[in-house]
Amino acid sequence: MIYLDNNATTQPSPRVVEAMLPYLTECYFNASATTASITGADRPRRDAAAALAALLNAEEPDCFIFTSGATESNNWVFSSVVRPARSGSVVVSSIEHASVSEPAARLSHVGVDVRVVGVDQQGLVLLDALRDQLCEDTVLVSIMAANNETGVLQPVREVGQLIRERCPAAIFHTDATQAVGKVEIDLQGDWKDVDLLSFSGHKIHGPKGIGGLYLRQGLELAPMIVGGGQEQGRRSGTINTPGLAGLAMAAIEAREFQFSALGGLRDAFEELLLVAFPDAVIHSGGAPRLPNTSFCSLAGVHGEDLMERLSIGGIIVGVGAACSSGAMRPSKTLQSMGIPYDVALGGLRISCSRYSSLEDVATLVEALKAIAGEVANGRM
Repeated sequence: MIYLDNNATTQPSPRVVEAMLPYLTECYFNASATTASITGADRPRRDAAAALAALLNAEEPDCFIFTSGATESNNWVFSSVVRPARSGSVVVSSIEHASVSEPAARLSHVGVDVRVVGVDQQGLVLLDALRDQLCEDTVLVSIMAANNETGVLQPVREVGQLIRERCPAAIFHTDATQAVGKVEIDLQGDWKDVDLLSFSGHKIHGPKGIGGLYLRQGLELAPMIVGGGQEQGRRSGTINTPGLAGLAMAAIEAREFQFSALGGLRDAFEELLLVAFPDAVIHSGGAPRLPNTSFCSLAGVHGEDLMERLSIGGIIVGVGAACSSGAMRPSKTLQSMGIPYDVALGGLRISCSRYSSLEDVATLVEALKAIAGEVANGRM
């Protein structure tokens, strides 16, 4: 199998699996027990916090709270920050992941002033529009760091500066699920205005079911779950020690691996694709992107059809369209960018990992050529 859907999830690395095994077999004890420091069950949490603090240049390891992943973290931000005691507006972008856009929509349904900022044709947030939407009563701004479909990197530094200029008391949250471990993040440098940052371990060759939230010092969140006191009293429940052990190793490996090198592989794929399909559209090709991500459309072909045919042949990719009640609907991101409906329906996402190769992407292009030929002959 050729796996090129790494923005959806990644294969846990051998070192990650090895790091988890002792906490599934020998050291299976409860990390909240009074004996945890003796058994060593409390070590994975400390290791994960320290590794993430180093990876993201956070103030200290205590800035991290661990959850089941970014979806939970994103929902927690919206349920905690926007409360009757903190009335005011909320600002999000039009291309947010559903774990941000849907909590924002729920707030809108109960009367919260939720403002949506659009993007340009490359998928970058319109900073002038953002400036216009920010006001003194804005309590929360949530702008993703990297788009899960196009891979476009948002100008986090400039967004943070705008927020501090227009509404200094507002909380700046970024869903950095796709960015952590893939691009440089400096929470004491260019990202110093970020207050809350969500992430998931399984996007960087870590295990599923573990992730968390960076919480800048001095900021408080209402508890997500009460009844045990874990995670500094903010999220009660038995700690996922195997997951944390794997997350710690994944963060360490992310610092070791030069993820930017994957940009060459992405560019090679796009060059091969355009030779084979001169009319292919590379979405957001003119914007800063994740080094591993290419989002493209082939003329006259639905991305869902391509994905299904490729998977039958053992090649796994992602799509930008989704099927709802038997009808295809295009990528929300591409629609927000003003991409024509038919082109948006053809969206196909290729996302590489450290295990991907030039042979993989070349094989993908050859497979697409064969499938396109079948479409032309009416055999699809």
